[in-house]
Amino acid sequence: MRNPSLAALIALTLLAGCQSAAPIRFYTLLPAATRDAAAAQDPAFRIELGAVNIPSQVDTPRIVVRESGGRLTPVEGQRWIAPLADEVRASLSAALTQKLGVPDIGYASASDTKGLPLYRIRVSLRRFESILGSQALIDATWTVSSASDAAKSATCDSRVESSIAGGFDALAEGHQRALAVLAGRIARGLEALNAGKASNVCVAAEAG
Repeated sequence: MRNPSLAALIALTLLAGCQSAAPIRFYTLLPAATRDAAAAQDPAFRIELGAVNIPSQVDTPRIVVRESGGRLTPVEGQRWIAPLADEVRASLSAALTQKLGVPDIGYASASDTKGLPLYRIRVSLRRFESILGSQALIDATWTVSSASDAAKSATCDSRVESSIAGGFDALAEGHQRALAVLAGRIARGLEALNAGKASNVCVAAEAG
């Protein structure tokens, strides 16, 4: 027969372990201010933001922070609410929709644009770095192109740094701000392209 005191000790130990485990906290890159942003009633064109490429080093549910000595550390109790690539795309899509006043039709075909010009946007992040108490950094290459005119296309590079306070709340908000800045640059570049200034897209993107 099992020793009742031993069984009670095991139960208490397991209970204490459960109670002492740190809760998992989830974060999003989609700011509340743009979560329900609506497109204009009569948009001049439509956009299609494709899947976003992210560095493999940070392609994990856990938030990865950069430390001294080149170390990258996935933090077990701090996670993105969805796959990071999806979070980045959702954040950019919401900001672009708000800044341009046009709908993002996602992965639809050109036939779904209801006769309006369609611009495709492709984004690839070379770096997505998180340094607690210091900065959130995004280094991206992005392309805007007309679905109907191959000559209307441009590829640009953008680096955005957002200074942050300590803690993971500030880190998530820092990346939200950085993505909003990136979306603003893409929006300005797309507007230049739509105005027939393909050679000026990258310059226009960095202005303002």
